[in-house]
Amino acid sequence: MSLRNRYWRNWIACLAALLRGGCVKVYIVGHTEDWSDYMTGTGNADPLGGQGSAEIRFAKLGAACSGTFRDYAPGKARGETRCDDARVIKTESWATSLSSGKGYGIDQWGHRGEFDFFTDINDYERELATVRAEVERRKLDVAHLRGPRQMPMTPATPATAAHLPEPVPSAIPAAAPAAPDAAAPAGSGKRLALVIGNGSYRDAPLKNPVNDARALSTKLRALGFEVMTGENLGQRDMTRLVARFGERLGGHDVGMFFFAGHGIQVRGKNYLIPVDAQIGSENSVRAEAVDVDAVLDQLSASPLNLVILDACRNNPFERRFRSVGGGLAQMEAPKGTLIAYATAPGKVAQDGDGANSTYTTALLKVLAEPGLAVESVFKRVRSEVSRMTGDAQVPWEASSLTGDFYFVGANPPAAPAAAAGGDSEAELLFWQSVKDSPDRGDYEAYLRQFSNGRFSEIARNRLNRMKSTK
Repeated sequence: MSLRNRYWRNWIACLAALLRGGCVKVYIVGHTEDWSDYMTGTGNADPLGGQGSAEIRFAKLGAACSGTFRDYAPGKARGETRCDDARVIKTESWATSLSSGKGYGIDQWGHRGEFDFFTDINDYERELATVRAEVERRKLDVAHLRGPRQMPMTPATPATAAHLPEPVPSAIPAAAPAAPDAAAPAGSGKRLALVIGNGSYRDAPLKNPVNDARALSTKLRALGFEVMTGENLGQRDMTRLVARFGERLGGHDVGMFFFAGHGIQVRGKNYLIPVDAQIGSENSVRAEAVDVDAVLDQLSASPLNLVILDACRNNPFERRFRSVGGGLAQMEAPKGTLIAYATAPGKVAQDGDGANSTYTTALLKVLAEPGLAVESVFKRVRSEVSRMTGDAQVPWEASSLTGDFYFVGANPPAAPAAAAGGDSEAELLFWQSVKDSPDRGDYEAYLRQFSNGRFSEIARNRLNRMKSTK
């Protein structure tokens, strides 16, 4: 059967399952990170419900496991799998096609693994034969898997997940997809960012843009960016700073522009509002504001560029002119550029009740997660903002990127505050999997493995709050 015919056969099967509202059966095969053991199993995914279950067994350990998972984004799911040897595996997975997907998992002892899942049993059997042969060839003992991980293992290199727009079965669990190492050209080169926060508007002041700019500048410097900053800029200073940014960008591999403040669209074109803007007519917008297209022109000196506009906040100008719309207009991203909006085109973003805007709060939370391609970073941000606002605000991106970029590679250097002798990456992955959990058992599991870890005080504080609210 040709690949094209096979694709359509699987697509029709998935569509039929969706129309029936039934579950899709999947076949699972995977292996530990060091190839000392392999696992097999089956699962059921409910495409409409966005959830499912899975049962697996480790061949050499003999442990039987079962768990559930739930979608958190289209084609991506997280879950938890519990085994009869007391192993608890936090999982994340993603669909790579209409008939297959991949995933990662990490247990409470820091052991990691990866797996594939298929709707076609023939694909599953072929992958199983390959995995089983490799495990048998290496002939490794599995005793080290029965307790806490003693030393880092050499990670297997996974395939990069592909996100397809077509409807796919919900993914079966595994832990955050490891991206290529940070040594990838787009991730390790020179990075320059311009971060601007405008809040002291005369007619409609905003309390958070300056805080947003300062917090993001600090984060970006920690991630290896050179950062140019501007706060509460007038039109002339803002234009000059953008021009200097363009001049300095030559010789850098990555350019990033962030603006927090008021933005406006006039006749389908987007403008960023300086704090001294005096806008009395549609024509004055062009004279008083900064055209986003002019910003994009300055980015042509670097091969990969990110433009982040937390500038869709409600402003006093929208009601004055017929051609002025709410929020910002959709723009085409030039080649090699990703444009991220705090909310969907034509919609208004929230300034936020805390120290930062809703969007920047989510961005700061996700930005330093290791192993996430830039597209995945903004998908996580979108999911977090949607959750925080009850879907009232849904961020949006336009991308013409032609290369890969990671704010933090799959194997970042250990932080100075990491527990002595600990595995920084394993701890971070484990913490990310439990940090939003309402279950006290998850925090207890983290503390058993990382009693003096970077997040141990936070975990203990949350446990104490849970006790006091009983």
